[in-house]
Amino acid sequence: MNGGNAMTLERFFGQDIDPEKAVQLFNIHHLYYAIFLVITYIVTLKFAAKIKASAKEHTYKTYAFIFLAFLETTYHIHNWSGGIFSIPLHVCSFAVFMNLALLLTDSKKVFNYAFFFGICGGTIALLLPLSKGYTYYNYRYYNFLIIHCTIVAIPLYYYKALGYRVTYRTTLKVYRTSVLSMIVVLFIDRFLVDLGVPIAEANYWFVAFIPANVEGVFTSWSVYVATFMLAVFLSMSLLYLLTCHSYQMKQKTLLKDAINN
Repeated sequence: MNGGNAMTLERFFGQDIDPEKAVQLFNIHHLYYAIFLVITYIVTLKFAAKIKASAKEHTYKTYAFIFLAFLETTYHIHNWSGGIFSIPLHVCSFAVFMNLALLLTDSKKVFNYAFFFGICGGTIALLLPLSKGYTYYNYRYYNFLIIHCTIVAIPLYYYKALGYRVTYRTTLKVYRTSVLSMIVVLFIDRFLVDLGVPIAEANYWFVAFIPANVEGVFTSWSVYVATFMLAVFLSMSLLYLLTCHSYQMKQKTLLKDAINN
């Protein structure tokens, strides 16, 4: 769709595709995404304690739940309205559901998964965006940015305001679950392609086929998947080390001191 430089409702809610006006690696829109991601981290960490202390905390969490559900739902509606196959099977859709469950339950077990799927998934998605060419005149440009910032902000809030933490044993457990889920999704992807769904629309978790934005980097699918799994493991381990390792060490020290005394 070519609408010049005019923003119209048809263009905003339609399928406005133009790679020159979309997020691509290392272009100005990629920089915008990265800046908003950094702002999300700073603002969440800065105001988390104030939100927790507020009498309206439950109301804010309700608004966050409704807002996140709206973003996920409209993402799929937009796809289907353009004739694009769409079901909530992407990694970040998993993160959305985990975040919704976390907002409803405040469960530490749910947090373990929302923490990694949300923060790692949202951060990687914005730093290595696969925009499918939607322009800054289109709803999807903003949906992609906002939904990924949101799935980062919610578990980060629980980490900062409520003091939720993960152990490295939990990190390994979540990684194992991720690998098993990846295998299941791989078979679903292949099944969808056999049914006639285009590869670009059926490549959930980006494991069945090499994504277009990195297909020039990898020589084979097996090398790509091995690299992908290693990157997931390293990103999860790095997140643990940056956020929870020192806390766990302090807890072990306090426990040893209590035993010795």
